[in-house]
Amino acid sequence: MDKKKYLLIILLFLFMQAARGQTTNLQSADSTSNELYNRGDWAELIVFGKETITQGVDFPGLRLRIAYAFMMAGNYKKALQQYGIVLHADPYNSTARYFAALCNKYLNNDLGYSYNQGFLTDKSGINSFGLINAGVEGSAKENNDLNRDNSYYTRESLSNRLSWRWELEESFAYFNQGIFKLANGDGTGHHHEAADNQLEYYAKLSYAVNQHFTLIGAYHYLTTELYKITYPSNVGLFGIKYNSTYADLQGDLNFGRLDNKPITQYDGKVTLYPFGNFDLYSISKLSDLHLDASDRYIFNQTIGFKLIKNTWLESNVTFGDQDDYLDADGLYVYNSIDKTTFKCGETIFYQCGPHAQLQLNYAYERKDDIFQSLTYDQNSVTLGILWKF
Repeated sequence: MDKKKYLLIILLFLFMQAARGQTTNLQSADSTSNELYNRGDWAELIVFGKETITQGVDFPGLRLRIAYAFMMAGNYKKALQQYGIVLHADPYNSTARYFAALCNKYLNNDLGYSYNQGFLTDKSGINSFGLINAGVEGSAKENNDLNRDNSYYTRESLSNRLSWRWELEESFAYFNQGIFKLANGDGTGHHHEAADNQLEYYAKLSYAVNQHFTLIGAYHYLTTELYKITYPSNVGLFGIKYNSTYADLQGDLNFGRLDNKPITQYDGKVTLYPFGNFDLYSISKLSDLHLDASDRYIFNQTIGFKLIKNTWLESNVTFGDQDDYLDADGLYVYNSIDKTTFKCGETIFYQCGPHAQLQLNYAYERKDDIFQSLTYDQNSVTLGILWKF
């Protein structure tokens, strides 16, 4: 019995020493990390924080300082990861919520910004209902097919915050092009001229489930008039998006009827942020389009980077048969009379002040004439402006 008592005393002594050592390590880590934080030595603080956590010393104050260091270094994705660990243990930690909201704002994630604002007592003057942004864009498309006029496209957009978790985006668009068709298939006869006119309404509703998951629903109505025949179209989308460190993943399903034809399109998209911000980013999207009993694959690749201060350059290329292809969560519908078989382009973004963003895009398309066995080129220029409230 005495031996058992001695053994218990020894074990108790060892546990007390371990606890005392752990307390000492925690106090040392708290003091050192706080000193690095006060000095603004963000790189050293990140290295020290990682090493400390690896050694088994972990507490909310350390995570908050590491997160802030990542944010000050411009790595907003890594900062969100650290803030997320704090919020997982304490969902109402006001410091983590406030800076998580800022990181989402810097990543152009308006819904993530408002979601975190909803947990704060001080909303920074932001209301649960209000305007987010408004924009307008217009493009002129020139081609080298004698049987096609140049085409024109305009779109007006408006985004609203419906609550801290709900966001609504709406667009109205108009497309116009003159179409010519020879009376005879051998290239003889008179031309028959018609105007391809199309009016569009688009609405996208997003819901923030939590810090990582977003549900997406969209509806696109189009009414197309060609050769005095009107074709109404209704297309819907349902998708889910997951935000993680360095990557955002999205899967969605497009479905409905387009120009009196049933259409189904499955999309998988991966957005990568190698530096945790928009200094460099990549968007890869693979689509499986089912139309008129045919099954085709379309691949789109976009790469963007920060060129100089307030200026970003973005390159994109799309491969595959893009007849009736749906892009950008169903916002853009490629249902022109001639199908596109290849597309590439360049876009430059310029942030002029805290509210206005200018956008200039050039796009090249290779298209097939539906009435004649020929391929032609189309070049377009799009100018847009987005105002952020």
